[in-house]
Amino acid sequence: MKTRIVRIMDCAAVLPGFSTQGAIRDEPEGTHQVVMGKHLTRGMAYAYKEEDRLRIKPERDLSRYVLEPGDILYLSRGSVTYPVLVESIPEPTVAPSTFFILTPRPNIVPAYLVWCLEQPQTEAHLTALRTGAGTPTIPRKGFMEIKIPLPERVVQHRIADLWRLQYKERDLQRALIEETIVLQRLAGKTLFDKFTQGYNRL
Repeated sequence: MKTRIVRIMDCAAVLPGFSTQGAIRDEPEGTHQVVMGKHLTRGMAYAYKEEDRLRIKPERDLSRYVLEPGDILYLSRGSVTYPVLVESIPEPTVAPSTFFILTPRPNIVPAYLVWCLEQPQTEAHLTALRTGAGTPTIPRKGFMEIKIPLPERVVQHRIADLWRLQYKERDLQRALIEETIVLQRLAGKTLFDKFTQGYNRL
């Protein structure tokens, strides 16, 4: 099968997150976990951590906003927008209206769809769609019409594996840089203390 050009809506259901009034605060008796932008890291799949706890007890049915592993959250508001693959979450977990909730169809590999959304050509189309002066927003209808290439699943899996390896490499590089900075500061402190040791006793 040759690579086809399809719309996002042809390979994923796209829903807005649930609307809220005011800030979301953790409720002790909350039944639904809420995913917020602060919980996510661009380029990394999302896996729930206990420090992310933000539970609410909704007064209306939020079943249509409940996430499943393999879904994709697309941060659709603000000057920087990006997709995040949902990896592991407690049940039930929901997302607010700052996100589009993408549920991939059987014809596409979720991580491959994330890769498509991160490509410069797709980002350029999405940037052109933004509206609003204060907080730019990408319209859902326009988002759904964005076109992406859809190769055979075996090719999608290969690209998805490459995407994961690339981000793992970047994460390791970030960790190495952070550790190097710590060691450099420790070496500097040790040397500085050695130079000033006699002076401090005066």
